[in-house]
Amino acid sequence: MKYVVFTLFLIGIVVVSANLIINQNTVVPPHIEPQETNISIPAPVHSFPFEQVIISVTSPVDPSVYVGAKVADKETLIRGNVSEDAWLETTYLSMIDDPSQEQFYTDLIRDLRVIRDEHGLNDDEYLELIAVFVQSVRYETTSESPPKFPIETYVDKSGDCDDKSLLLAGLLSREGYNVSLLSFTPESHMAIGVACPDDEYRQTGYVFIETTNLSFVGVPTDSLREGVTLYSDPQVIPVGNGTKTFGSCKESLYLGSIIKTSEMNVKDLTIRIDSLKAEMDGYYVQRDAQKYNQQVPLYNDLQRQRMQYAELHNYILNHQYDRKGTYQHVKNNIPG
Repeated sequence: MKYVVFTLFLIGIVVVSANLIINQNTVVPPHIEPQETNISIPAPVHSFPFEQVIISVTSPVDPSVYVGAKVADKETLIRGNVSEDAWLETTYLSMIDDPSQEQFYTDLIRDLRVIRDEHGLNDDEYLELIAVFVQSVRYETTSESPPKFPIETYVDKSGDCDDKSLLLAGLLSREGYNVSLLSFTPESHMAIGVACPDDEYRQTGYVFIETTNLSFVGVPTDSLREGVTLYSDPQVIPVGNGTKTFGSCKESLYLGSIIKTSEMNVKDLTIRIDSLKAEMDGYYVQRDAQKYNQQVPLYNDLQRQRMQYAELHNYILNHQYDRKGTYQHVKNNIPG
């Protein structure tokens, strides 16, 4: 996550009214001024896997809005005694909800709804479609650059955690979902929260959605790309006033638990296999064929179990764009 740039400013006026002005707390966030331009911007093509198919999203944008977002001053101006939480919330919400982007959201959501209807997706699956779409946008970070407006992330087809989170929150909130930004300032990370009746992340009232890579809705990130672990409680920034919740948390959390238990089982089985192999090597050196052969069935069985858990683990990790299908696969193939 890139740090939001801010500038503290004061207005000098006559002495008799100085206290009045200084006591007025003001936050002026970045905003888009559409720019006249001759630049032609082809409709970006976003292709990504979802469930059993490859989805393509192609929605045109207004070049004047995109250019205006690109050249916008991304500094947040602050006057008075404004807390960091307050000006961060104002900044992020303003960048999501800048009125110049509303046609961009309308056009993109229209295309997403066509996909939803073609594939008969329910509300949970539609939320996952939008999440996978944003997660599939290329992760790219530059610490010196401020956050992007959502229209920039869409056209550039790249962004870091806050860029992608702003885009996802903007889309989900406009589709009526109860969502929030989860801002981890100490770790310089941002994710999304969505309401779920069955669980919540760190007493936020929401479950976790990672935006920087493919992951199941509701399964928290243990470690970031840079090896940083999320340890702080996030600032929760509600976006919109949606009421829809995600009702498939139990399946997502089950898959998350299988990832962890399968890793543990592979490690434990590896230790047992290595120990047994050392024992069998001793029998081989001693030319004790009887004891050696007695251990062969156990050795092969341990190898088989390790392979099953490894294959299951890898299948889940490679199909995080398909919660429904992966859940069924795991239920059918969990080692007994």
